[in-house]
Amino acid sequence: MKRGFRIVFNLFFVILLLSCNKAKSKKLMHFDDKIQLAGTTVPITDIHLKYPFRLRQGGSLLYIMDLHPKAHYAHEFAYPSLKHKNSFMKYGQAPNDFLDAENIRLDEHGILWSLDANKQKLVSFSNGFTEPDKTILLDDDLIRVLDFDFLNDSTFIVPDYTGEYRINLINHEGKIIDRVFKIPASDVLETKTPQVALAQAWRSFIDYNAEHGILAMVSQLGQVLEIYDLKKKRTINIVKNEEPEFIVKGGHAIPNGIMGYSDVYVGNESIYALFWGHSFEDIKRGKVTHEGGNSIHVFSLDGTPKIEYKLDSYITGFHINEKDKYILGLDVNSNQPLKKFRYD
Repeated sequence: MKRGFRIVFNLFFVILLLSCNKAKSKKLMHFDDKIQLAGTTVPITDIHLKYPFRLRQGGSLLYIMDLHPKAHYAHEFAYPSLKHKNSFMKYGQAPNDFLDAENIRLDEHGILWSLDANKQKLVSFSNGFTEPDKTILLDDDLIRVLDFDFLNDSTFIVPDYTGEYRINLINHEGKIIDRVFKIPASDVLETKTPQVALAQAWRSFIDYNAEHGILAMVSQLGQVLEIYDLKKKRTINIVKNEEPEFIVKGGHAIPNGIMGYSDVYVGNESIYALFWGHSFEDIKRGKVTHEGGNSIHVFSLDGTPKIEYKLDSYITGFHINEKDKYILGLDVNSNQPLKKFRYD
């Protein structure tokens, strides 16, 4: 599997990263229950994945997105047989090709949507996978969008990278219809940090559950969980154990401290987040020999820490099946990356 900490370098420069100051030791979030989970390998025989990053399961279908594809970013498999059905989201310069896929999601109708950050577009594949069914070009006022989810059938949720707001709501014409919340950084009004650099440092991964209206955001740097009620447009909780640490050079935020979360899922009763916890000092010194995290943090919907699942593999992305009580994870360090973890 290809290494390189790609999700970090999406926003930050390698050379400057290696010049960061030594990170101080931090006390991590406390969970009363810590449970070890052993995974089993679910073989994929038809497709080689270089950097599997996101997976989505919808009924008898499983979709996996590869960040470093040779030809296609996304692959469709029958589940649980893992028989390959389709490869799509072709990498390339052509109008229907993708230059930088950041995420894939299934809407409530089972239609797959994807995001191309470089081309600033959202694309659906409801009529097969040879050509996109619908392409939405995003508003020019948006700074390079790196994640998305669905508020409802007509509105997308995307993080704001201007630093002025936390979330943008986008219609199906790609236009901004609302902007809500603020970056929950300490003393943000007094800081001299450029807003765009602050937004870079606070880059977070998102997930929304339309049933109860809860949006969760987890920080890529440090250890912060943000919980918002989008139906009432209110903040439920900011669970802040360690804010993102960074320095500013050339108007950009350069990471310091620790790698935080890389994926999050809002279930019916709990929020699940994948935590890495590597310090950038250890990364710089070559002490980190794997990519991904092996801790799934489980919170109540109001942000109370409940359980920490310690996995025997390091994964980059995951899927939770709360009904059947299993986790599917993507181990980028293995030639057979799909792992299944059962929990009680």
